[in-house]
Amino acid sequence: MATPQDDDAAEKRNFRRWQLIFYLRVFDQDTGSLLGHIVDISEGGMLLVSDQPLPIDQPFRLYLEVPRDTGPRQHIEFEAHSLWSKNDINPDFYDTGFRITRLTPYALRQLRLLIADFKSEFKLSD
Repeated sequence: MATPQDDDAAEKRNFRRWQLIFYLRVFDQDTGSLLGHIVDISEGGMLLVSDQPLPIDQPFRLYLEVPRDTGPRQHIEFEAHSLWSKNDINPDFYDTGFRITRLTPYALRQLRLLIADFKSEFKLSD
């Protein structure tokens, strides 16, 4: 299920994030290796959970694998910058916050459609 995440007063996000109960897989564009799974996402950033710590203050070239009911999975390619990292509530995993720094117009449309799908599927509003 997708639900809007409550932001605390100190946080300055420009876009509402949507928490995902099924995690979307994120891969490194250069190596093809799985980096982790998205926990929540917006047009401006995302929270990634991984089984290995990721370096902070680093640029990444990533792609998000979007499952489809029919046909091959769709990839949304983008660039992001890691802002922070900490242990997850489960000590076997790590949470890393990213700011999305580059989305092509096509990737932005695909991301907006993905978020809209979550909202409509679970009858959520902005």
